[in-house]
Amino acid sequence: MAISFARPALGRLIAVLGSAALLMGASGAGQSDVYARMQRINPSLHSYRASVRVAVVTHSFPYLSPTLDGTIYFRSPDQSAVEFKTVPLLASELKKVVAQLEPASEWPRLYEVTPVNDDGTISTFRLVRKKHGRIDHVDVTVDDKTATVASMTYVYNDGGGSISFSQTWDEIDGNYVLKSQTGKVDIPHYNADVTSTFSDYKLNVEVPDTVFAS
Repeated sequence: MAISFARPALGRLIAVLGSAALLMGASGAGQSDVYARMQRINPSLHSYRASVRVAVVTHSFPYLSPTLDGTIYFRSPDQSAVEFKTVPLLASELKKVVAQLEPASEWPRLYEVTPVNDDGTISTFRLVRKKHGRIDHVDVTVDDKTATVASMTYVYNDGGGSISFSQTWDEIDGNYVLKSQTGKVDIPHYNADVTSTFSDYKLNVEVPDTVFAS
C-alpha cells in the first residue's frame, strides 16, 4: 500500500508523536511535590519492549487513514526506539523521531518550565524551549495522584495551529507504562485525529544494541 502525505504537515505530526510520552522536569517546577514524585516513577524499570499501533484519520487532503503497527523499545537511562512493520517510507520517517524521548534529567537543559496551576487533582505547567523553534510553548497537565502526564498541548508560533494529546497509563509490577494516547492535529493544511495504543509490555528484558543503531 503506497501512502503519500504532505511532507511539512507530516513532519510536524511526527515530531509531536516523538515527544508525546516525555516526562517533565525543570528548575521552575523543581521544588514541587508533583515534580519530585515524577522523578521517582519506575525506579526499577531498566528496559521494556511493547507493541504499538498508531492510527491516523485525516480530515484534510489527501484524506488518508493509515494504521501502523510496530514495536517500541526502551533501555535506561535514555535509549528508546521504534520499529514499524508497514509502509516503508512512512515507517522510516516515524522511526527517526518517535524514539526521541529525553529523560526527565534533560529537561532543565532544554526547557523553562513554569507552574501554572494546581487544583488539588491536576497540576498544569507551561514549557518553553530554551532554543527557539517552531513550537511557542507546550501546556502540560499532570495527574497529582500518580504524577503521570495526563495531557499535552503544543502551540506553534505565528498562527501555526496546535496539536494536543491526552493519554492513559497502565500499572504493571509497580511501574507506570503508557496504555493509550489520543491526539488532535490542527495545523495549517493538515487536520487529523491520531490514536496510539500500547500493549504486550515485556519489562526488564534484554534489548540488543542493534535496535538503537539506526
